[in-house]
Amino acid sequence: MKTEKVIAKLNFVGCALLLMQSAFGQLKENISLPDLMMLKPSSKTDAAQASIKSSPLDGPVVPSEYYVGPGDQLALNIWSSAPVEHMLTVSPEGTLLIPSVGIFSVNDLTLEEAKKRTSQLVGKKYPNADISLTLLSPRKVLVEITGQVFNEGRLEMSSVQRVDNLIAQANVYPISQGSDKYLNEMLPYLRASASERRITLHRKNGSVISVDLKKYQITGKGKYNPYVREGDIVQVPARTNLDRSIGVFGGIRQFGSFEFVSGDSLTDLMRMGLGFKSTADSTLGRLSRLTIDGTSMETLFVNPVAIANGVERNIALRPGDRLIIPEVPDARQGYIIQIEGEVGQPGVYPITQKNTKLSAAIDAAGGLTKDANLRAATIIRQGDWSMGQQERISQEQLLSMRASLDLEDTTYYSVETALRIKGELVSVDFHRLFVQGDSTQDVTLRSGDRIRVPPRQRTVYVFGQVASPGHVPFVEGKGFNYYVDQASGYTNEARSGDVKVIKGGTRVWLDPGETTIEDGDFIWVPKEIHRPFAYYVNTYAQIFSIIGVVATVALLVNTVK
Repeated sequence: MKTEKVIAKLNFVGCALLLMQSAFGQLKENISLPDLMMLKPSSKTDAAQASIKSSPLDGPVVPSEYYVGPGDQLALNIWSSAPVEHMLTVSPEGTLLIPSVGIFSVNDLTLEEAKKRTSQLVGKKYPNADISLTLLSPRKVLVEITGQVFNEGRLEMSSVQRVDNLIAQANVYPISQGSDKYLNEMLPYLRASASERRITLHRKNGSVISVDLKKYQITGKGKYNPYVREGDIVQVPARTNLDRSIGVFGGIRQFGSFEFVSGDSLTDLMRMGLGFKSTADSTLGRLSRLTIDGTSMETLFVNPVAIANGVERNIALRPGDRLIIPEVPDARQGYIIQIEGEVGQPGVYPITQKNTKLSAAIDAAGGLTKDANLRAATIIRQGDWSMGQQERISQEQLLSMRASLDLEDTTYYSVETALRIKGELVSVDFHRLFVQGDSTQDVTLRSGDRIRVPPRQRTVYVFGQVASPGHVPFVEGKGFNYYVDQASGYTNEARSGDVKVIKGGTRVWLDPGETTIEDGDFIWVPKEIHRPFAYYVNTYAQIFSIIGVVATVALLVNTVK
């Protein structure tokens, strides 16, 4: 009877195992009975993994730096013919109990040392097994922080967090007091004035560790920013203007001054600057070194790249040292000019900085056409684009007041300034350059220049007080009187003595005797001004008054003599 019950139970277990095997068939084919027997609930493992994920990390836990302590949850896996997994927790006494193996102390052991010790002990019972010990859930620790932080006192931290995480948590702004003006000003001040390189960590065992967050940032070495442990006291001193400092400037990504710490070297300073810019001349640096009284300075020329690569000897820094990395500015920009008018291919053309000549630009545009009016061709240069035209005009007018100009000169200067700001003319004679071959006129172009080569008009425009104003065919060598005659001469209202020649290219007004008439020029004949009789009476009265005053003065002088 008992035998039948045993057989029935075995059959039931066998059926159950077959059903389990069928259920897991989609996950793993041909799963064996021993494998099924080793399956265990995973709720503890999942909970432990969830716990470690809840702690912010800046990277994987480093076993050689992490110290195991009471409350840490570890996973022990023994991989043999019959795999075994144990969930272990470090006891408050700092011991670890391994089922069927024994108990041993992990106090003051790093995770790396605890792994080795566990492997040695477990290996005695399972000599041919692969043994692994993994941190699943780190413990919570109480750490005290003082100094230049917002919230001094004891804080609860995860044992996988470092000193910089502790400082960040101590500077968390209290949301409930967000409207407090004092707090709004105090927190940024504390963060800015706190030292990053002279932080001290006091361990419960009496050891003192120097924390250097700047070196941790540039090297990633945990010794400069260790994991926190229960009973730690972290002191964050203030940084003042009297603190000794070192600096790096020039072609470096992050230039500025940094706190000096004994043991700093030139390579440390370059790393604090986060490396060189692409425009830096990193083979030639100047290390400026102050004397101890700060009254004199010597300069050492160094090769930063050779030092960083170990080719040349590293240099130990002193307080006040400054490293200057020369920088070659990157002048690669969109230098362009615009060519308009009588050229083969008008348009926009690229140029180099301070090297492209006018003749080369015209050649690039396909050369001049046969209808190009070289005497009227101009180059217009854009001025300062950092402010608007009207703003620049107003600025120039204010600056002109320093010259004590009279009203007429001020008005004339303002007009000329407004014209200049809208587009400055480059002094160049296209005819002398392209016809006479005068290389002195081959000016160097600048980005933004606009070259205008107008077509030949083959006329001179005569307007104003002439009988038939309009275009008159241009004849080489003829003076202004010829063109006035061709326009049917002066009217009765003409002021023939005040005729002006307006140059077609520059629109400059000149007297006829100051220039020759060229294709495209303008001739302006002004109108006689008619004034009322009272104007002349007042004018002559003023003249006679002056004459009377002069005569009176002369009579007095003669009488005195």
